[in-house]
Amino acid sequence: MTKKMIVTGVALVAVVLLGTKGKGLLMSRQVAVANTALPTLPLKRIAVVSAKQGSLEERQSFVAQVASEQAITLSTKLSGYIMHLGVAEADRVKAGQPLLSIDGVELQSSITTLQATRTTQMHDLAVTQRIHERNQKLHSVGGLAKEKLEISALALQAKRSQLSATEQKIAQLTHQRIYLDITAPFDGVIDSVLVHQGDLAGVGKPLVRMSSGKKRLIFSYARSTPIKPQQTVWLNGKQIGTIKACYTTTANGLSQAEVALTQPIDLPVGSSIAIEVQTRVATGCLLPSQTIVHKQSGSFVMGYTPQGFVPRRVDIVMQNSTQLLLASCPQEPIAYGNEVLLAQLPAYGVVEIIKQ
Repeated sequence: MTKKMIVTGVALVAVVLLGTKGKGLLMSRQVAVANTALPTLPLKRIAVVSAKQGSLEERQSFVAQVASEQAITLSTKLSGYIMHLGVAEADRVKAGQPLLSIDGVELQSSITTLQATRTTQMHDLAVTQRIHERNQKLHSVGGLAKEKLEISALALQAKRSQLSATEQKIAQLTHQRIYLDITAPFDGVIDSVLVHQGDLAGVGKPLVRMSSGKKRLIFSYARSTPIKPQQTVWLNGKQIGTIKACYTTTANGLSQAEVALTQPIDLPVGSSIAIEVQTRVATGCLLPSQTIVHKQSGSFVMGYTPQGFVPRRVDIVMQNSTQLLLASCPQEPIAYGNEVLLAQLPAYGVVEIIKQ
């Protein structure tokens, strides 16, 4: 036997031995794999909640402007120099309180002149009255023509008319004295004083602006938005008033509404604030918003049954950041938590239930 044949024989023996050993290892590995348990999802702690009957409100956000409930600009019908200025900006005043006074020399001069004219007219009327009475006596005994009696009667009527006109002018000018003393028409706050003592006040020239001190809110909204009177208004989670009126006019294509405040707002007039308006309230079945699972086929909740978690399709009537209002109530407990986790629940077997 040659050396080459010996090497070949050894190699064949080695191959046979390796093949036999490999087959044994493979068979043992297959047995081990067959006996290995399938992987299971780890045990989970799942919170569940029960649906309950209740009501849910829908709120919409708007930007509102702070405005005065009542504001007015005071002026005068008469010209004159401002003799006294008794208020400053931000002063609180009462109804009827004097704010400023205007020089009334010219007005008083006109009244004095008319009063002198009235005295003269009263004297003339008395003389004309006596003449007419004498003419009546003469005419009654035939000593005066009827035409002269009628002339004296007309003269007497003219004197009376002149005196009446003068008295009316005196009354009008006396009444105008109220325009020389500017007073507060209501309780409020002085917003701005537009003149100084010694300035000339012109007819219709703004002198003082004041407001009632009470505030309101004005906001704009699209006509399709369901805004109507008596809806509640919220600021930072606190109810501050109700919708008082929806205006019939528009601004920049948007409708406007006024809010009557029931709580004070410590903001200056002209400020902008974000408010919420309760636009809808409905009653039905309530669940936390973290119970919903969104799928292409609709909205679902995960109901807990003895067989595990089962998806239940639901119809959402309303929802906000924390709650859902459903058309009907699920009967079993509902899983609560992250939406990704909720969607995987049907694949879990044993879970630990935590009631919320």
